Amino acid sequence: MEAWDVVILGDGPAALSAAAQASKDGASVLMMSSTGLGDAGMDAMDGIACHIQEESNRGHREDTIKMGAFLCDQDIVAAHTTKALRIIDLLERRGVNFRRDAKGIVKGHYASGHSKPRLCNAGDATTREVQQVLEEQCMKHGVTRRGDQVPLELVHTDYSINGLIAIDMLNGRILSIQCKALIIADGGFEGAFSNGSTSLGMDLAYRAGAPLRNMEFIAEAPLGVVGTNLVIPQSILSDGATLHTPTGTALETIASTPTSEICSKMHEAGTTVLDARNLGEHADWWSVLFDNIKQRTGIDMHRQTVEVYPIPNHTIGGLPTDERGRVVLQSWARWFTGLYAAGTASSSGLHGADVLEGNRLLEALAVGEAAGTHAAEWIQKRKFTAATKLEDAHGLVEAELSMLGGESEEHVQRLNPILTRLKEVLIALNTPASAADDYDDAAEALEQLSVKAEQLYCDQTSLIANQNLLEILRIQAAIRMAQAYVKSASLRIESRGLHQRSDYPESNDEQLHHNLVFSDGTHGTLALRKGPSGNWILPPSAAV
Repeated sequence: MEAWDVVILGDGPAALSAAAQASKDGASVLMMSSTGLGDAGMDAMDGIACHIQEESNRGHREDTIKMGAFLCDQDIVAAHTTKALRIIDLLERRGVNFRRDAKGIVKGHYASGHSKPRLCNAGDATTREVQQVLEEQCMKHGVTRRGDQVPLELVHTDYSINGLIAIDMLNGRILSIQCKALIIADGGFEGAFSNGSTSLGMDLAYRAGAPLRNMEFIAEAPLGVVGTNLVIPQSILSDGATLHTPTGTALETIASTPTSEICSKMHEAGTTVLDARNLGEHADWWSVLFDNIKQRTGIDMHRQTVEVYPIPNHTIGGLPTDERGRVVLQSWARWFTGLYAAGTASSSGLHGADVLEGNRLLEALAVGEAAGTHAAEWIQKRKFTAATKLEDAHGLVEAELSMLGGESEEHVQRLNPILTRLKEVLIALNTPASAADDYDDAAEALEQLSVKAEQLYCDQTSLIANQNLLEILRIQAAIRMAQAYVKSASLRIESRGLHQRSDYPESNDEQLHHNLVFSDGTHGTLALRKGPSGNWILPPSAAV
């Protein structure tokens, strides 16, 4: 049995930031990724929002609250937007080559939803460079990173972390791992809308009794390349790229047009092409992207347009966290002790009902760092506990895994039909507006899929590189996340931000609270947090 102070699920910016900080502060840290190492995700793709050219973060925090349709926790918005300058400075000093102005100062660009130029990026290199500098920090501070480690079960005593059970798919072993703190940062459930891949960490905590918050809000990326899994950073629009119909009619957008509005216009147009032929001096910042697209599609973006479409790529809902990244239960005064979340796996309160461009990376780094800091402090007060309980959980997991393979006299369920049906159900809901009957129908369909998913057959008995097993675990988790999404959406009887209902087309201030759903079928609410002073930074009455 292994023992680590802090275990972190994931390998993207949020996970790396948390790991580096916790290890720097003296904790022994293990990072686990169910995929290979270096999977950065999409949080860093567009860059990071920062009040780089402003006297204070006031404008940034107010734009965030407005974009979030006043469903943000305003003290958390204030805290995280305040950190943006320091984060930019650290990334720059560690090697991220941000774009600069004529004076050599990091340059902010206009971006969706911003009233001022705040988006800082490195063109198509943003994700690569952020990932690299964070990996270097983890190496510097002695973090242990393992790929192909699949979490199966969270072990706890009265909502206090004992450890987890996982599969080591490199060696084919089931691992029992004691830990004093667990940080979940392995992504959201956006993959349920496309390939069935979802965060195993979110599902792990959800099955252990942690709630999921505001699952009804799903953000789209406007520039998915048709026929591929490539997504072009939206920030290319700030450099002069434009969107058109195939006949050449331009979509009427400007750099600050909200992402959701851009996606809505694209849905209305039906078919949309991206024209990046006239980027001028900015073209060099996108050369790697252009090369990738040419290799995948044969399209030369220097001379040709490329067809694009909106794709769900960010789930705002997730495990509810406070300003320190701690997972809260049914009130702000009660936590799942030793459990933290960051990045897309968390619902941090920064985004509210919609996402301001550049705030995803800000959230990942700010919340990741906060979680790592608090976890390192917390473990000083804790001892390793409940080894016997972990051994018992280990035995139960072995028994459950043995039931996935072997001979069966019943009809064998296969994964692809379930995956296809799941996508159909979710895409049908992810329309401009849904109604109560739509959610009821989706809930019934998902319940049927859940039964089928529990009957999936695993062809391979060995645990070594068992991709069949991994896909079964992911599709089962995706269905549970989809059920939580449908339940949470049915509870919000209004239209707000990315959540639009045809039977309740108006916003209702009585719905200004967070929705919580639990795996036992119950639900609840969590109050919004006001500003640091106890007053609203921007009162809901300011909505126009």
